[in-house]
Amino acid sequence: MRISVPVADGFLFVAAVLWGAGFVAQRIAAQEMGGMPFTFNASRFLLGALLILPFILWRRIPFTRATIIGGTAAASAMLIASSLQQIAMESETPGTAGFVTGTYVIWTPLLGLLWGQRVSLRVWIGTALAIAGLWFLCVHGNDRLTSGFWYLLGCAIAWAAHVHVIGWAARRGDPLGIALVQFSVTGVSALIIALSIEPVSVEALSIGSGAIIFSAVFSIGIAFTLQVLAQTSAPPSHAAIILSLESVFAEFSGSIWTHESFDPRKWVGAILMLAGALVATVTGLRRHIARRPEIDTTRQLSNRREQDS
Repeated sequence: MRISVPVADGFLFVAAVLWGAGFVAQRIAAQEMGGMPFTFNASRFLLGALLILPFILWRRIPFTRATIIGGTAAASAMLIASSLQQIAMESETPGTAGFVTGTYVIWTPLLGLLWGQRVSLRVWIGTALAIAGLWFLCVHGNDRLTSGFWYLLGCAIAWAAHVHVIGWAARRGDPLGIALVQFSVTGVSALIIALSIEPVSVEALSIGSGAIIFSAVFSIGIAFTLQVLAQTSAPPSHAAIILSLESVFAEFSGSIWTHESFDPRKWVGAILMLAGALVATVTGLRRHIARRPEIDTTRQLSNRREQDS
């Protein structure tokens, strides 16, 4: 199920849009369900797993060792990241949460250096622009860094690890199978924790049902599946740049649904982040496309020589 790089970038962009809007649903759930992060995560991840199960059964996907190991490893990072993120949503707005989470754009290449991954100069330039954009969007004069900020920072590092795990697993196992395993393991793990420390009830699930369904369908079922499919082709550092645009869409969504302000300073930040994504991805695509005719021509000449001989 390998796909072309342009299609992979499109999938990642759609995932970023859906995740950005998903921050609003998470904020609403945090307020309506009275601080039950593990109950919310268990519900949306298990529902997300059920949504893609029919596609798994229809395609009769074999669950290989790589699919199971990759999905389980991804679930470990996903459980940590989503838990810290949802806890922070009790005190942070969707826009702030989106932008602090977006700092995984720098953590992803840094983590990659630990196991010898090379990062091109254009990716570092794109990363620098994106981080500058985050600064304009997040830092507001004398604002105090809250406990929610540190939860989100830990969440960002965990999501960076998740990007790397998916990048490894998606090239070795079936993408849909990996998605099902990671959703199921994350959901079951969150459910066990929720039953242990939270007052789980039908009433709480009913109150947060709208946010749960929205998050399960769009943020989990569609967006995370698109991420796995996209990373069969897109490298982790490349994917992180595009996915960090969820910060911009989180701010847009927050301004629409929760009436967060989007002042000129934030517009500067959004433009810088978009520029970073374009520098890191579009310029690379142009080089990739420009080289293909040369490769094809070389192969054609080689084939002709073999025929002549």
